Amino acid sequence: MEINLQQGIAVVTVIGKENLPGSLLGRKGIFKYTGEGTKGDLGLPWLEEQVAEILQNNQSNGMFKLATLSNPAKPEQSATVMIDPYLPPHELIILGGGHIAVPLVTIGKILGYQVTVVDDRHDFAHKERFPEADRVICCDFSDIEKRLAFGPGSSVVIITRGHQHDQECLRRLIKYPLAYLGMIGSRRKINIVRQQLLEEGIDAEKLEQVHMPVGLDVGAQTPGEVAVSIAAELLRECRGGSAHSLKDHSPKRVAVVGDVEMLSAVDREVLQKTLTGDETPAAVATIVKTRGSTPRKAGARMLVYADGRILGTIGGGCGESEVRLAALGVIDENLPRIYQVSLSADTAAVEGMVCGGAMEVYIEPVEAYKKVFYGGESND
Repeated sequence: MEINLQQGIAVVTVIGKENLPGSLLGRKGIFKYTGEGTKGDLGLPWLEEQVAEILQNNQSNGMFKLATLSNPAKPEQSATVMIDPYLPPHELIILGGGHIAVPLVTIGKILGYQVTVVDDRHDFAHKERFPEADRVICCDFSDIEKRLAFGPGSSVVIITRGHQHDQECLRRLIKYPLAYLGMIGSRRKINIVRQQLLEEGIDAEKLEQVHMPVGLDVGAQTPGEVAVSIAAELLRECRGGSAHSLKDHSPKRVAVVGDVEMLSAVDREVLQKTLTGDETPAAVATIVKTRGSTPRKAGARMLVYADGRILGTIGGGCGESEVRLAALGVIDENLPRIYQVSLSADTAAVEGMVCGGAMEVYIEPVEAYKKVFYGGESND
């Protein structure tokens, strides 16, 4: 059987024994991470079966491992084996090119992964959107096995735009001995997906090994925070640690009105320009409340100038375009207003979000800021 180093192999050596022949010491076998033996012979069928199971389930996480294994028929017989992996470079495969994928690519590169992004939409699967990614692939999610090789060096994060695509990806990937497999989603969605896959005959034990919801419990809300949460779980799986996964933990949340994000450097620049900018008429748009899946949360802001320029972002896409047009109206009328942005499931899919949501955006002329900042009244 041909050895393919790109798919990963392990060289297994017997280095210890109890109540077994001395000739066993030093025996070697080469195994694929599918559990198949390729070359060599460990000399004992029960030993080879247990080694194959370790590799097939990726119990070593693709890392060097010592294991002492006992003969089920004669427990007094045991052998200690050294499992030495020969794997291609670790790869982070992100299925879905939406808002979370953008910061996750950056963090993945910082952690040393070769990063691949896959999406089935040309607007989301191109190098300009992911300049740091090693590969960006545009294909149907049903074709991912034709375009990519999955193995013990692969960490896969499923963050597509909808339940159907998530389920399609999970169904195809669960059979592989991956270093990490995680899927985003609410607990309700995950329970639905799990039940459907169980009814299709997917093994319950394999489903239990999937990280869903994906990430560590750090209270993440924004796309950037969710990316940090996912990366932290990847690191914990690789290095070990005791932080709680969302999969295993139901955190108690402090009640808040909507989701609020920490201000970015650009948000602060928007505020600075609002107070001290040029004389071009402008309006500032601030997200005050969100519901469901939105690219940015309360506190994010964008400055819109009468000449068409903008500074900052409230998430991009169609929703931002709507607010930009509304802001031009506010500049003309010199009156503030609340603008409602509704992201239907279809719109959310176009903009790369997991599901639909809604935003309330307060839009006001910059003069209101300037008047109060320089000691005047904010209203006439």
